[in-house]
Amino acid sequence: MMGMTSYEIVKRAITFNNPERVALKYANVGEGDVVRIYLQTPRALRKDPEEQVDMKVKVVPTPGAYDEWGVLWENMEGDGLGLGQPLKGPIHTWDDYKTYTMPDPYAIGRFDGLEEVLREAEKEQKWVQLNSQYLIFERLHFLRGFENTLMDMYTEREMFELLCDDLLNYQLGIVRQAAKLGKGRIHAIDFSDDWGTQNALMISPDLWREIFKPRYKVLVDEMHKHGMYVDFHSCGRINDILNDFVEIGVDMLNIHQPNLIGFETLEKYAGKIAFDISIDIQKTLPTGDKTLIEKEVMDIMHRVGTKKGGIVAAEYKFLKAINVTVESAKYGYACFVKHGQYELSR
Repeated sequence: MMGMTSYEIVKRAITFNNPERVALKYANVGEGDVVRIYLQTPRALRKDPEEQVDMKVKVVPTPGAYDEWGVLWENMEGDGLGLGQPLKGPIHTWDDYKTYTMPDPYAIGRFDGLEEVLREAEKEQKWVQLNSQYLIFERLHFLRGFENTLMDMYTEREMFELLCDDLLNYQLGIVRQAAKLGKGRIHAIDFSDDWGTQNALMISPDLWREIFKPRYKVLVDEMHKHGMYVDFHSCGRINDILNDFVEIGVDMLNIHQPNLIGFETLEKYAGKIAFDISIDIQKTLPTGDKTLIEKEVMDIMHRVGTKKGGIVAAEYKFLKAINVTVESAKYGYACFVKHGQYELSR
């Protein structure tokens, strides 16, 4: 009997339908089941509109330049591999917002190279996941500045929510384009809004539920309507809203700091939501301690996974930023391969 394809393993992990092993999202230091693809710069904004692009390569901001959103970026690592840091956004005042032009999700070229990567992924029978990061909250503080964004929720609520809706509509456009052009071959989309500090949410849970939860629900429903799965990334101690992600139908939660949330909390959600989860990038991976790394992999499999699945084992790409060696990252991958069965899960 032939084994399951990568596509089947990932889908069964997400839907708790008995995959034969853990799903692996390791593209750099191992082999993986997931082909992750990225939105491209629209042709009109490229130096060479005829440039051939590869959707498997992430577009990162150019240090010292403005992106298509009008945000000025710097990259502290200086190697172009990090995500960079926004320095200045275009909406300094709400008068600026009145004249601001939102990027077009349907811009020509944003999905250039799609057919090539989809054909390759189909040949390899892999799961295809589109990255459309910076969902609403992160875009807000890139555009308005972090302090302004926090103040706006209280002092400029009407304008603030209008901008939230604009950002939601942009992502809805991306989803619709992915569905139209992918024709069912883009299986999931991942988004990011980091909500946690080291101790709690950045805003009150009640305010989060008033403003953001309903908009996330609209996006989740739109994706499900098109047969795509939702992978939501949020760093920090987001314990207060874990159940809200379950309630709105998020399929996968991507986290890089399981110890910050706590395994005693994560195991309460085993079987309720799938986890696209890495070995802890703060507490565990940077130590380089193979005993700790292996133990954490086993905790992920046995405490956060279930006997029916629920785990996509993820690598963390920016190793230099967290002072982790390639050797440690490879060892983490080897541990997931070694312990990637669900028999001992809850």
